Amino acid sequence: MMFAPASHMPLSWIHPREKIIHRWFESQYWESIANTLERGGFDMLFLADSLHGGNTPDQIKYAIQFPVHDPVALVTYLSATVKKIGFAVTMSTTFSPVFSLARTLSTLDHLTHGRVGWNIVASFGTGEARNFGLDDLPAHDERYDRADEYLQACYALWNSWEDDAMVMDMEHKTFADPSKVHRADFVGRWYKTQGPFTVVPSPRRRPFLFQAGQSERGKSFAAKHADGIFSVARGRTQMRAYCDDFAARAERNGRDPVSIPILWASAPLVAASEAQARERYDEIRSRIPLEASLAQMSAHWDVDLSNFDIDRSVSDLDVPGIKGLFEIYSKADPTVTLREIAKTYLSGGDRNPFVGTPVQVADAMQSFLEEGGGNGFQITPSYYAPEYFADLVELLVPELKKRGVLRDPYSGTTLREHLTSEA
Repeated sequence: MMFAPASHMPLSWIHPREKIIHRWFESQYWESIANTLERGGFDMLFLADSLHGGNTPDQIKYAIQFPVHDPVALVTYLSATVKKIGFAVTMSTTFSPVFSLARTLSTLDHLTHGRVGWNIVASFGTGEARNFGLDDLPAHDERYDRADEYLQACYALWNSWEDDAMVMDMEHKTFADPSKVHRADFVGRWYKTQGPFTVVPSPRRRPFLFQAGQSERGKSFAAKHADGIFSVARGRTQMRAYCDDFAARAERNGRDPVSIPILWASAPLVAASEAQARERYDEIRSRIPLEASLAQMSAHWDVDLSNFDIDRSVSDLDVPGIKGLFEIYSKADPTVTLREIAKTYLSGGDRNPFVGTPVQVADAMQSFLEEGGGNGFQITPSYYAPEYFADLVELLVPELKKRGVLRDPYSGTTLREHLTSEA
């Protein structure tokens, strides 16, 4: 989700059953959702973020990832109201000072008792740069080069305390052994930080690291750093190709790919009957005007598509923003047009297999993982209302647990334990 009216599904702030204004900006709204998800045994509530919204009238009119409040503040609040579910927040290596970001996440890891993850992004929009006083972003691959160095600086800070450095010896008036607290003294091409770090080591020394890069450079970055992957694919063939490619990249970095869970983007919609689910899904998709989808694509790709012929092939379109989301469509069909992409962009197609009864959706989920690979799903709500999450918990979760494919109850206390077998 996003701490916003809607996330990736355009116009998901509109309730399909009754036209009500949901209170996404109030703490009680999020408390209700977090409690529902924890009751259903979900691993985490992942909050994406956007620093670029509102650059066009359509983005403002349709709430295309705009406005967006600070997800870190929300997680700090929610972590005290629910005790088991994990959280993941998005923070940018391009705009956040290294020391400040590492300090915030380590503090949050303490407060949540190891339940926090960091979705690492290098940012993608010119609007983001201008919000932070810059004229433009570095080139796509250079943003990842900088992010590589940024992570090295974070590691240096997080590892600057030895495990037994803090003694709190009241008799000898010694809080910490100075010989075991070290300066980072990290100096790179783009970043430098002295240290020592001002936060004692959190439960795992660092948050659980997520990455969602779909481009070649993004996948290389993920294979080097990520503890878990958010990915997008159009069908089992793309899923399998991604899994095989990522496994090879991870192995080249001396890592076991089996230990790195891959979570696929999905938008399940369950109801008591298939007809009811399909009717609701069709209504949700039909309400999305073409200009809203194009505004979403413009924001993600960092291209103003209002100047393009939407019935022309995208084969020669240069995308400086999120290349991976563009290439999912362009590589599958080089002749595809903007209009054709807009019809399903992040909203699903006419034959979305994750729409139906609990049995049908569970069948589809199992089938996709068995044939395509990966470890689970990252669910994007098709509408922002507490009832959506209640349907997942009350209808889909029992079916998954009955099949033995969803753990029950929580087997550990940290986000890492929720997502992996590692204690």
